[in-house]
This record gives sequence, C-alpha cells and structure tokens, in this order.
Amino acid sequence: MYHEVKSNFFYLIHPLPGILITSIGKNNNPNVMSASWITPISINPPLISISLRPERYTYELIKETGDFAINIPDYSLRKAVFICGRYSGRKINKFKKSNLTPIPAKKIRSPIVKECLAHIECTLERIIDLPADHHIIIGRVQYAQAHEEFFKNTYIPEKFKPLLYFGKDIYGTIDTYEHIKPEEF
Repeated sequence: MYHEVKSNFFYLIHPLPGILITSIGKNNNPNVMSASWITPISINPPLISISLRPERYTYELIKETGDFAINIPDYSLRKAVFICGRYSGRKINKFKKSNLTPIPAKKIRSPIVKECLAHIECTLERIIDLPADHHIIIGRVQYAQAHEEFFKNTYIPEKFKPLLYFGKDIYGTIDTYEHIKPEEF
C-alpha cells in the first residue's frame, strides 16, 4: 500500500551523492559546506548546477567571488561531511572542525579539499533566482581531476565507495554493483 509523501517528496529521489562545496570570500577565508542537490546540465559547454538556499554563507561567497569547487568524498569522510552541513562558516572554521585540509585549486581562487578523491573547479556562470527557498547556481567547469586509483573513465566500483546521502542525517555507500553488457540482450 502507498502513502502520500508530499512534504518530503524530494527524499524519494535520494540517495544522492554527499559532496562538499568549497568557496572563498574576499577576506581570503575558505569555507566548506556539504550538499547533495547537484547535477550536470551540459557537456558542451561544461556546466553543472547546485541548488542552494540564498541565506547560506556559501551562496553569499559564490556571488561575492564568482567561483566554487565541488569536492567528491568517499564514505570514509561521512562524519566530516556531516559536520560541514551542521555549522555555518560565518561562525566557525569548518575546515578545522571537520579535520579537512583546504589546498589551492588549479584554475580558481576557491580551495579544494585535499582529502577528497575528485574535484570539479567552477566559475559562476549564472544564478537562477527562483521564487522558492532554493536558487540554482550554474557553474562552468574550468578544471576537473580525480585520483587515478579510484577513477579511470568512471569510478572503479571495486575501490571507490561513494558517500551517499539518504536524508535525515543518514549516510551510506554501495556494496553491490553489476556491469551490464548490452550484448547480453
């Protein structure tokens, strides 16, 4: 039997990847926040979108300096990702609190997270100011890198344990996968 899930409809498309977004202000203080509402929207030009509340400190910093990075953690960083979603960078240094290390990015001013297995560096392309509680930030990918041990043309499932966010402070990873071959059909 089904039941209505109107107020939490968005959890029906979870789990989503648990990621870290890094930004920096004009004062050069780096910031990191956790997020999961993210999607690629174009290959050419390379565009990716994140959905953020406009009152978030990260949103303010992205508007201020015009760039951000998407950092892809694995399951081992679940507690750090949780911390980065619980506190505001306006009040504390979340890098310190979560034991993460900001390091220089290749093409943008915002840092990347050393402990993450992949990074996508973006410049701000556009903000879609919706009449809603979240706005859409579109980033143009300037540079992307992944640790070769975990990523070739895709992630290597035998080695990479993605951090998945189910909602309501529940994190997990995958334990089963299958490479389906089209010639089998």
